[in-house]
Amino acid sequence: MVSEALLWQFLEEHPKQNAPWCEWQDAFGGWNSFSGFERKFLQLTSQHASAVNCRTDCGLGCPRKVVEHAADDIVAVCPEQEEKPYSLNKRDVLVYTLNRSAFHKSICAGLGITRNENSLDGTSGVFRLGDYTPTAGFNFPVYLTFKDNPEELLESVGKITLLGQGPFVLFIPTRNQLTPRIEDQLQRSGSICLVLREEFSIQSNGSLKAVRSVTDVFAVFQAEVPEPNSGGMVHFDTPAGISWSGITIKFVDGHTVSIHTTKSHGRYNYTQMGLANNRNGNPTVHWTLLRDFAENRGIIDNTSPKDTPFHHMPKRKQDLSKKLRQFFRLTNDPIEYLKKEGCYRCLFTIKPEGDDDSTYINKDALYE
Repeated sequence: MVSEALLWQFLEEHPKQNAPWCEWQDAFGGWNSFSGFERKFLQLTSQHASAVNCRTDCGLGCPRKVVEHAADDIVAVCPEQEEKPYSLNKRDVLVYTLNRSAFHKSICAGLGITRNENSLDGTSGVFRLGDYTPTAGFNFPVYLTFKDNPEELLESVGKITLLGQGPFVLFIPTRNQLTPRIEDQLQRSGSICLVLREEFSIQSNGSLKAVRSVTDVFAVFQAEVPEPNSGGMVHFDTPAGISWSGITIKFVDGHTVSIHTTKSHGRYNYTQMGLANNRNGNPTVHWTLLRDFAENRGIIDNTSPKDTPFHHMPKRKQDLSKKLRQFFRLTNDPIEYLKKEGCYRCLFTIKPEGDDDSTYINKDALYE
């Protein structure tokens, strides 16, 4: 498997995944699967190499200049004049590149990804392959990049996150550029990074074969998918022992919230939280009440600005509490009525869209 592992590294180290034919041959000519890989995933470009990697072991490591004296007289010349020139044939200097369309198609086919490929505007070297769609209405964008340094990879992750599409999948060739900071940023958005070297093996005919099942690869997203007859509700991955005070809910927009605890997080829409009208799919009055609580930082009394009439509060608070208990799988009520103060108060932290993120995670989370 040495050549197979080297292939992923080779693709990562070449910014455009292209190289002169002699360099492909020098690296993989003795690998049985390479001829098949070449037929399936490499394509000839119109470019001719002006320099090639040096084959001699002089220790300098500098590339050799390609000099064409005649169509059948091509040599690689040492720029330091330390070594004698050696001959190259016509094909050696032709540049071959990764056939992205074929390569992307194979990845998508191997892992059940709905193919819809395009490049990412403003971020060179990042490609959208399509979407992982475990069930209708739940799409997780899938991206691929071959960044060869951690800073560029981190920047790419940040730009994808800023698209605001929710959790996504990012394929990279190896773990060489993956840092704890990048992993943390992916985790905070509920996204995952998959390594091509670990998820695919290259068969003797050069084709890609997924190592794990689709369910195993995308297991982290299964919690996002509603159960049958659930009305679209899913369940938040509430850490064992956490109480309501350890949960922060922040509105991202009118239909979506971002939920954080000290140990887990995710982004959910009103349907996933069980707050969609079964007849028309619109947000229920209980979603409206949740937004009212956000606008009032978790406390509502008779004078609070809100869309929910105060005289409807007792029943709607009761129904909203039930939905939140189901969603978070907690047993006690998340909203209390303070009789002396005449107000309703959330036991969790809740914030409106655009609010300050400086205390996004409740540092005083209580565990029982």
